[in-house]
Amino acid sequence: MPAIEAMREFVVAAQSAAAGIAETDPMKPIANGIARDLGEANGDVFAAMGKINDLQNAFNFTMQANATLMEDPALAAIA
Repeated sequence: MPAIEAMREFVVAAQSAAAGIAETDPMKPIANGIARDLGEANGDVFAAMGKINDLQNAFNFTMQANATLMEDPALAAIA
Protein backbone atom coordinates (compact mmCIF):
# COMPACT_ATOMS: atom_id res chain seq x y z
CA MET A 1 0.00 0.00 0.00
CA PRO A 2 1.48 3.36 -0.95
CA ALA A 3 2.22 5.77 1.89
CA ILE A 4 -0.33 8.33 0.71
CA GLU A 5 -3.11 5.71 0.72
CA ALA A 6 -2.10 4.52 4.18
CA MET A 7 -2.08 8.13 5.35
CA ARG A 8 -5.62 8.67 4.02
CA GLU A 9 -6.81 5.59 5.91
CA PHE A 10 -5.07 6.86 9.03
CA VAL A 11 -6.84 10.22 8.67
CA VAL A 12 -10.21 8.49 8.30
CA ALA A 13 -9.50 6.39 11.40
CA ALA A 14 -8.52 9.51 13.38
CA GLN A 15 -11.67 11.31 12.26
CA SER A 16 -13.82 8.31 13.21
CA ALA A 17 -12.17 8.12 16.62
CA ALA A 18 -12.69 11.84 17.20
CA ALA A 19 -16.34 11.57 16.15
CA GLY A 20 -16.85 8.75 18.65
CA ILE A 21 -15.75 10.84 21.61
CA ALA A 22 -18.52 12.54 23.59
CA GLU A 23 -18.77 16.32 23.24
CA THR A 24 -18.39 16.63 27.02
CA ASP A 25 -15.12 14.67 27.10
CA PRO A 26 -12.14 16.98 27.72
CA MET A 27 -10.12 14.97 25.18
CA LYS A 28 -12.56 15.84 22.35
CA PRO A 29 -10.66 18.99 21.24
CA ILE A 30 -7.37 17.10 21.23
CA ALA A 31 -8.82 14.27 19.13
CA ASN A 32 -10.37 16.78 16.74
CA GLY A 33 -7.05 18.63 16.50
CA ILE A 34 -5.15 15.46 15.72
CA ALA A 35 -7.64 14.46 13.03
CA ARG A 36 -7.55 17.97 11.54
CA ASP A 37 -3.74 18.15 11.56
CA LEU A 38 -3.43 14.74 9.95
CA GLY A 39 -5.90 15.76 7.27
CA GLU A 40 -3.95 18.94 6.54
CA ALA A 41 -0.69 17.01 6.03
CA ASN A 42 -1.84 16.06 2.49
CA GLY A 43 -0.32 12.59 2.61
CA ASP A 44 3.04 13.75 3.95
CA VAL A 45 3.73 11.20 6.70
CA PHE A 46 6.68 13.14 8.10
CA ALA A 47 4.71 16.39 8.31
CA ALA A 48 1.83 14.57 10.00
CA MET A 49 4.08 12.90 12.55
CA GLY A 50 5.82 16.23 13.16
CA LYS A 51 2.47 17.81 13.99
CA ILE A 52 1.54 14.90 16.25
CA ASN A 53 4.90 15.24 18.00
CA ASP A 54 4.29 18.97 18.51
CA LEU A 55 0.87 18.22 20.02
CA GLN A 56 2.36 15.56 22.28
CA ASN A 57 5.07 17.94 23.47
CA ALA A 58 2.50 20.64 24.22
CA PHE A 59 0.28 18.14 26.04
CA ASN A 60 3.20 16.83 28.12
CA PHE A 61 4.27 20.37 29.02
CA THR A 62 0.73 21.26 30.07
CA MET A 63 0.33 18.14 32.18
CA GLN A 64 3.67 18.74 33.92
CA ALA A 65 2.86 22.40 34.54
CA ASN A 66 -0.50 21.45 36.05
CA ALA A 67 1.12 18.80 38.25
CA THR A 68 3.64 21.35 39.49
CA LEU A 69 0.87 23.83 40.28
CA MET A 70 -1.13 21.18 42.13
CA GLU A 71 1.87 20.51 44.38
CA ASP A 72 2.45 24.20 45.17
CA PRO A 73 1.56 24.79 48.85
CA ALA A 74 0.84 28.46 48.12
CA LEU A 75 -2.07 27.39 45.92
CA ALA A 76 -3.47 24.76 48.30
CA ALA A 77 -5.92 27.26 49.79
CA ILE A 78 -7.72 27.75 46.49
CA ALA A 79 -7.74 24.11 45.43
